[in-house]
Amino acid sequence: MHEDFFYIDPSKVQQEELIFQLEEFHHMIHVMRKKKGDRIRAVDGQGIAYEAEITAVFPLEARAKVLDIRRRVGEPNVDVTLIQSVLKGSRFEWVIEKATELGVRRIIPMLSDRSVANAPPAKMIRWNRLALSAMKQCGRSVKPEIAPPADLDKLVVLGTDCDYRLIAHPAEDSLPLRKVVSIPDRKTVKAILIVGPEGGFTDAEVSMAKEQGFQAIHLGPRRLRGETAGIVFLSHLMASLGELE
Repeated sequence: MHEDFFYIDPSKVQQEELIFQLEEFHHMIHVMRKKKGDRIRAVDGQGIAYEAEITAVFPLEARAKVLDIRRRVGEPNVDVTLIQSVLKGSRFEWVIEKATELGVRRIIPMLSDRSVANAPPAKMIRWNRLALSAMKQCGRSVKPEIAPPADLDKLVVLGTDCDYRLIAHPAEDSLPLRKVVSIPDRKTVKAILIVGPEGGFTDAEVSMAKEQGFQAIHLGPRRLRGETAGIVFLSHLMASLGELE
């Protein structure tokens, strides 16, 4: 039976002991009903996973002895940045959750000419919590970075060191992903994907991205909603790079 990881704040790792407090303590002891002597798995969000045994439960914290340490558990060999237009309501939250499950390394909320939503500080806090929760649920050990929102013109200059710089855009000169991406002959690949709002990019925005070296990619014959496009794009990329086998 699959068991989710618990999150351990890196500052609460003391030699061979893990100290769980606040929300994670509550979840472990009062929700999951863990007790002294139980074995647990924990991740620090920075690539380290622990096997541990609970040794003590106090009113406000639990302590566990480290039994084993593993690194980069559940992490792909692909460093993917998803630049996704901010979407209305809970749609962007859905993208964060599913992109985390697929192995994205960072998500950058994008503001473009046809964006219809923004990203106030309160949303940033919630988005980071969602990424943390999804990391634990899917068995990863690195929490994806949720970067501050930025305008498209500030983002198209990023990723010059990437193997692939791709923008989703349905046009006659756009290519299917399979003609651009292939399974690499080395361990680590870096990629950056850009997905626009439901109204699409303006011609000027697409031209700007292409001038900066982005390749336009089409995602099939049907028009996709913004949140669907982001996950389809990421899924195709991961599959093409052998990360979903």
